[in-house]
Amino acid sequence: MTSTSLVATGLPGRPEPAGPPAHVARVWDHLTNGSDNYAQDRDLADRLTAVAPWLRSSVLAHRRHTTRAVKFLATEGFAQYLDLGCGLPYEERNEEMLHPYDAARTIRDDVRTMYVDDFGAARVGADTILERENRTLAVQADARSIPELLARAREKKFFDLQRPIAALAHSLPEWMDDHDALDFLNDLHRYLPPGSALSLTHAGTGTEHEEAVLAQRSLYAAAGINFFPRSHGHVRALLGRWVVQNPGVVRTELWGTGYGPFAQRVPRKARDVTGSYAAIALSTAS
Repeated sequence: MTSTSLVATGLPGRPEPAGPPAHVARVWDHLTNGSDNYAQDRDLADRLTAVAPWLRSSVLAHRRHTTRAVKFLATEGFAQYLDLGCGLPYEERNEEMLHPYDAARTIRDDVRTMYVDDFGAARVGADTILERENRTLAVQADARSIPELLARAREKKFFDLQRPIAALAHSLPEWMDDHDALDFLNDLHRYLPPGSALSLTHAGTGTEHEEAVLAQRSLYAAAGINFFPRSHGHVRALLGRWVVQNPGVVRTELWGTGYGPFAQRVPRKARDVTGSYAAIALSTAS
């Protein structure tokens, strides 16, 4: 994911605002009552929530999903986590919404987590807020540069590259075009150790929220930000080299329903709306 794909270039018909252009990470920060955002981020957030009033709930639901998914992976034996496109550390935290390292540590003690984002503020935030006893590492880099990220982990003796790694790509490929998204997921499969896992969430079309999702795409485009929500079939096709685990590619708010030790209730409230799909998949020997 490149910075330019997530940074607004200015809304048409308006003077360029002072300060940095809107950035998706800061928009999401504002949506969840964070303080690391600017007027232009809040303006874009207001435009987005005008067409998708459930967007704040979606961001929070994604964070709850991250906690559930990481806990599940930890029970499956994963101790090494690569959080790609980690975004800004979130200020609203509780037992349902934990950062990946903290979520995994509720299950096991031998956890290591590398947080990766090309947005400088996200890297600084991860470095200062998420640092835990030399068991976390914050890296400012393109999340698509998998060989370089693993080389850095090897150089710092951070990951044991003979053991599987769980990669988190939550709300990340939707900011890449088809070519980049496919290359990104294939590179993860190619370069991660055999038996590694991928936890994916992806903004989706083909749901009852499709009209709002497509309206968001138009607003992002007007702000100079590329946004590529995809259908269920398209998301499944991107995972072609991965072995998707039960319950398959499902709505994010439904992942875990009746499945695994961290199953959730069947969503019935607005807080559960995500407008996205989720899956966990395993790699095999190339």
